[in-house]
Amino acid sequence: MNKLMLATIAVVVLLLISDFTSRFIPNEQQTTNNFNNNANNAQPLPLLSSAAQQQLTQLYSKYIEPTTAPEPEQGLSAAAQAAQQGELLSLFAGDLELKLKAVIFAAEPYVLIEQKNINTQQTTLVKYLSEQSVQGYTLTIVSNTQVALSKAQQHITLVMYQRG
Repeated sequence: MNKLMLATIAVVVLLLISDFTSRFIPNEQQTTNNFNNNANNAQPLPLLSSAAQQQLTQLYSKYIEPTTAPEPEQGLSAAAQAAQQGELLSLFAGDLELKLKAVIFAAEPYVLIEQKNINTQQTTLVKYLSEQSVQGYTLTIVSNTQVALSKAQQHITLVMYQRG
């Protein structure tokens, strides 16, 4: 073999040995961070003056007690119920909210109306025939998506969905 080749191999082997010893064989004690010693330079937090503390306490005093939002009144008042007119998705009658769910054209046409008690949140599906009384309203089937409800001078069309 060539002397130049042997010299290059020797230099590469020496570099590899030097790299190995510098990485894996510590020759000096390396510094370690010891966070448990009391030599930390801890600074005390700045204290508020009593005037500033009193001002902050007064400023945030309204947030100390949780405020409860008044519950919105469910349903409608009797006057608002009497004022319901026109085409509606839901009708309030007493403690019930009425929604038209289906109109079935069978031998004797009928409708399914969802009645939700606004106090207990209990929902029931009730079957009504045409010209039957629904919570004081007289029901008349108009089409496959709407029914008419009338009581005295109040005329309401209950629809299944809003027109686009």
